[in-house]
Parts: sequence; structure tokens; C-alpha cells
Amino acid sequence: MKSKLLLLVFLSISIFAFSQEKETDVVKAIDDLTINWDNEALTLQTYEGLGSFCGQSQYRKKIISMLDEIHHYDTLLYGIVTRKFNANGDKEAKATLDDIQTLESEYTTKSFRRFIHRECNTYNDIEKNLGRAKGPEYDEEVKALETELKKYVIEITKQIDLIDEHVHHLHLGED
Repeated sequence: MKSKLLLLVFLSISIFAFSQEKETDVVKAIDDLTINWDNEALTLQTYEGLGSFCGQSQYRKKIISMLDEIHHYDTLLYGIVTRKFNANGDKEAKATLDDIQTLESEYTTKSFRRFIHRECNTYNDIEKNLGRAKGPEYDEEVKALETELKKYVIEITKQIDLIDEHVHHLHLGED
């Protein structure tokens, strides 16, 4: 009986320690991904960055992979935060869940791919039809494309940054 109780206590402590480590790992991964996304977003929201995305398979795969990873960790975070919210009805947890749902529904990798595909088509049209001349019409088209691109990338970035902020307010993985 005593050994079973001791085993149960040991398992409980191990599970708690493992869950704390997992939360810490998720927080660290989200921090790292947020920093990486913020840096890439600065490039991606420019005409030149879009050109790199459209024309360089390796860069395109890197960005898509990063978004997939962000969504993966947000899914893990959603489970952690849901447990926290269910345990104590924390308002910050509720706000975090709402923001994760927004990212996971409005800014999926699939929706990003659809958007960026259209932008790449526009980029290619501009380069094909106006790229050699590089005159005022080219400048206008580049500016219009960049404006649309910036708007979309900034919205994704805001959502990612907001979730990262929530994570630190929730003090996940800390005692």
C-alpha cells in the first residue's frame, strides 16, 4: 500500500514536471518563431521580398514551413491555455484563446498561400509587362502591390505578436 502511494506521488510529480517542461518548451518555441517571423515579415512585405518568395523555392519553403510551425505550436498552446481557462476562468487565458482562434481561422497557411499566390501572379505580370521600362507606371504598380502585401503581412504579424504577448502575461511554464 505504501509503495503504491509512493509510486502514485512519484508519477504525479513526474507528470507535473513533464507538463511544466512542455509548457516551457512551447513558450520558448513560440518566442523563437515570433522573432523569426517578425524578421522575415520585414522582408516579405516588400516588393523585393515578394520577388524572392515568388522566385526562390528554398525561401518559399522556409516561409511556408515557418507558418506551419507557428500554427502547430499555437495548436499546442490552445490546449495548454484551455486547461488553464477551465481551471480558473482566467480572463487573459480567454483573450489568448480568442486570438489563437483568429489566427487559426483567418490567417491559416492555406489562406496565406492563396493570398501570396495572387500576389506572385501580380508581381510576375508587373515584371513581365513593365519591368524593363521601370517608369512611372511600374513605380505605381509596385507601390500598389506593396501596399496590399504590407497590409496582409502586418495583420498576420500583429496576430502572432499578440499571442506571444499573451503567453508571457499568462506566465506559462513558470511557478
